[in-house]
Amino acid sequence: MKKQILIILFISAVFSNLNAENVKLLARASEADSILLRWAPADKESWEFGNHYGYIVERYTILRQGRQPEELERVRLTPEPLKPAPLAEWERYIDSERYVEIAAELIFGERVITPVLSPTAIARQFQQEQNRFSFALYAADQSITAARLSGLHFVDRTARADEKYLYAVFIALPDSLPSDTAFAFTGLSEFQPLPPPIGLEASWGDRRVELSWNILYMSHLYNSFIIERSSDGENFTRISENAVVQASAVGVIPEIAYRTDSLPDNRTTFHYRIRGISAFGEVSPPSEAVVGRGRISLTFAPTVVNNEVINNENIRLTWEFPEKMNEYIDGFRIFRSASPTGIKEQIFETTESSTRTFTDKNPTLTNYYVLSVFDAQTEKFTSGHIYAELIDSIPPIPPVNLAGMIDSVGVVTLSWRANTESDLDGYRVYRSNHPDFEFQLISSDIVRDTTFTDFVQVRTLTRNVYYRFRAIDLRGNESEFSEVLQLTRPNLIPPVSPLIQSIGEAENGILIAWLNSSSADVIAHHIYRKMPSDSVFVRIFTLENQNEQQVSYTDKTVNQGETYIYYIVAENSGGLFSNPSSPVQQRAPGRLAEQIVLRGEKNPNGVVLTWSVQTTRQPTRILIYKAENDEPLRLFGNTTESSFTDRATAFERTFRYRVRAVYQDGSSSELSNEVRVSL
Repeated sequence: MKKQILIILFISAVFSNLNAENVKLLARASEADSILLRWAPADKESWEFGNHYGYIVERYTILRQGRQPEELERVRLTPEPLKPAPLAEWERYIDSERYVEIAAELIFGERVITPVLSPTAIARQFQQEQNRFSFALYAADQSITAARLSGLHFVDRTARADEKYLYAVFIALPDSLPSDTAFAFTGLSEFQPLPPPIGLEASWGDRRVELSWNILYMSHLYNSFIIERSSDGENFTRISENAVVQASAVGVIPEIAYRTDSLPDNRTTFHYRIRGISAFGEVSPPSEAVVGRGRISLTFAPTVVNNEVINNENIRLTWEFPEKMNEYIDGFRIFRSASPTGIKEQIFETTESSTRTFTDKNPTLTNYYVLSVFDAQTEKFTSGHIYAELIDSIPPIPPVNLAGMIDSVGVVTLSWRANTESDLDGYRVYRSNHPDFEFQLISSDIVRDTTFTDFVQVRTLTRNVYYRFRAIDLRGNESEFSEVLQLTRPNLIPPVSPLIQSIGEAENGILIAWLNSSSADVIAHHIYRKMPSDSVFVRIFTLENQNEQQVSYTDKTVNQGETYIYYIVAENSGGLFSNPSSPVQQRAPGRLAEQIVLRGEKNPNGVVLTWSVQTTRQPTRILIYKAENDEPLRLFGNTTESSFTDRATAFERTFRYRVRAVYQDGSSSELSNEVRVSL
């Protein structure tokens, strides 16, 4: 028991010093049943001490067959401290490995000691020494041979598969100098093959390619990379003798590595892949290859040289683009709209890079074309629109199925069947008091609906009024006159119209003030109302006859924020109505009303809730509240859909539901009506 406690205390003490300050250690189980060790001094002074005194490697057996051994086994793997190898041994590799030559020069080369003359000279010499240290470690990172000759690498070939070890590396300093120990814990059972690098991408340019790949995710495995190229996808060769190391500022861990390679031409297809190099000199499997070839970048758009109208049915576009660019582009696209600022619709795309013409077989009357050339990365559009139009001299047919009526106040409602021409723009309405007289245009703007509202005098000896219609297309071609539509005025003499004096906001409504009709037999005044989007007015209130000449009415049935148009009509004792007063318009006070109508029904799956939202704002989410019987409502769920199914219900119970809308700005509506559902 005492031995086990001592081992546990030892491991705790060891792992408390894993982050040694002057030596850093890496360990990895290799495929060849050995443990690879690589270390490096953390600063220039430690590097010089390590070169002078050497490094000691020790091994502690922590686990054997998954259990702690009875006795702590400590083995010194380096009977003598590891120092840089003699220069003669280095010379065997200098001609074949350039990083071996670099490391040897930095370790064994003469150091120039500059007399202390000034602070600048001191700083310069300090920087030179720092550079020697940095480049020596860089050379060891790029060549495992340089690392071994530098005394920074060791292979433990005596490790057993059923054991795990704690390795310790420290500088063999005299007892008078403080020293740190670096540790690493591993075993042969922890061997894992090296993974291939990931995220390789290529951007192809004119006889060049820019490669990029992710180095952040495998920065603990690889310190440099090999780039390989092939023209057949099978035989790959390195593009450079030097491995790639991504430089970065101090304290910055780069995520992506970039390298550019020159291509001999833009016709050959090349394959690129990368391999990672670990700190132990191991080379990873290759990454997935990227394939492509050089291409000249798109810098200009095609030029349209002709747009020809053929038989007033088709439009043929012809453009120019350098033939030498054919192999570098993916094709052409053509877009069309009916106006210069209209939405462009793509009507043509070809991947035949030699194409230079296109015939539009379904053009509209007016056509604005935009042409583009594109490749995998870029699309270039013509700078302006190409305009072409068809000649249209055929007018539409006259409107038919005419109908109409005149109400007691002279409101004429007209209707007709819609024309079927695709280029129809609308209609014009004409009126006359005699079928043989000239018809006068009464629709100042083109009517684009198939209904029209007119006002005529009903207090006249002319009993009939006559209407004719014309259809007009987008080119301004007008149809012949329609047949004559005869309407009969009501046989009455209406009272004098009332006069609206003012209209304005009132508390919770709109206040209208008017002068009653001056006719003596008036028995009531009727107020009519509509919204601007409505086609007809609706009577909303009747005020029985009063002796006062000036009266008013507050319309409290309006929705907040909505706009309404009003007029007033007088009715006499004979049931005859005056002409309406001049319409007036007013906006109701407050914001536009919001309303949510909730509906609920049960089905075999539970309770299905649906709702309709009346609002001018677009809800982003619906909140659902639920309660059982008379319990308080609680938030139950939310959805972005137009319905919600509550499946978590129980039988023979009654549930209450309400919903609330949430808008983009974070505000929310009032709660909806309550729905009760019994199961």
